[in-house]
Amino acid sequence: MPMDEKTTISLLGNEYSLLQQFYEDFDKRILGIKGWSATVAIAAIGGGFYQTRLLWLFAAGASLVFWLLETIWKGFQYCYSPRIELLERVFREDKFEDVAPFQIGKSWYKEFQKNGYQMFSNFKLPIVWFPHGVTLILGLLLYLFEAFHLITIARK
Repeated sequence: MPMDEKTTISLLGNEYSLLQQFYEDFDKRILGIKGWSATVAIAAIGGGFYQTRLLWLFAAGASLVFWLLETIWKGFQYCYSPRIELLERVFREDKFEDVAPFQIGKSWYKEFQKNGYQMFSNFKLPIVWFPHGVTLILGLLLYLFEAFHLITIARK
């Protein structure tokens, strides 16, 4: 039995609200990833001045791992975008007859299968690489500068 238009519109509106919440929740998780990345890397960089320059390599490595993690999360988040855009267009154009509600999972997996391998293109987005890229470069530079005696750190 086909749904009446009023029910379809209501269900699609609820789906849109849920998708927006999913999308925003990813941003909250990504802020957590950024926070952990900065905390770990800055602590290791600071420790490198007192302990060993190997902590600077640790900071760079940790930054890279958090950067990759955020890249993957951003890719997962973007898999919701086509469905959000479709629902926005449907409401804008007032054309509900060809759109079925309850398609979040199907839409997400379709997008992931189509573009999942491109997920790592998010790696170079400024919103993704900051602060990870900064602490990675800083950790590597400090390590190399000391290794090649361009700087001298007096450790106790």
